[in-house]
Amino acid sequence: MNWNRIREERKKKGYTLAQVARETGYSIGYISQLERNQKEPSLAALRKIAACLGCSEVYLIMGQENETAVSHSPDQDTPYGPGYILRRDQRVPMKIPEIDTAYSIFTPDRLPDNHKPCMTGLFVTLKPGCWVTETMILHQNMDETVLITEGQLEVHIGTHVYDAGAGDCLYIPQNTLHNYLNTGLKDAQCIVFFSDLIY
Repeated sequence: MNWNRIREERKKKGYTLAQVARETGYSIGYISQLERNQKEPSLAALRKIAACLGCSEVYLIMGQENETAVSHSPDQDTPYGPGYILRRDQRVPMKIPEIDTAYSIFTPDRLPDNHKPCMTGLFVTLKPGCWVTETMILHQNMDETVLITEGQLEVHIGTHVYDAGAGDCLYIPQNTLHNYLNTGLKDAQCIVFFSDLIY
């Protein structure tokens, strides 16, 4: 995986390696090795670095600037340009370190006239017995909603625990700790929306 975005985002913010190391608790050498693709970060490290840089870990995972192929108008398909339609074969797969969960982003990252999308949609496939992430997490600047299309989940939102199945929806406000576990015997599938662009 390419971790160039760590360096790009650090320089964009005007941070030195020493500043990032100090704020995250990792060594300058370790951060430098990540930026040069000589090491793979743990998910915990990635979350700390993203928080330090003021971006999402997903943004760092996505690597170099995505050129999503979308169409400018219903009758004109233009590859690698901003538009309103993202074709089935243009979805962006994403793999988060240490988690056996498949993600596929199905919303564009750019729109015509330099407009920025204000939400992100993902398909999520969660293996039996797996959590969607390694620990309880929260999103500081965005709400999340989840539609379960297949399977059975044990959902943790704040101090509440719910059993939820196909057809049920979850709403997770920003700054709310959450996680969910596939308690079924088959893959669970969900459609997830975040109320901002996450990459």
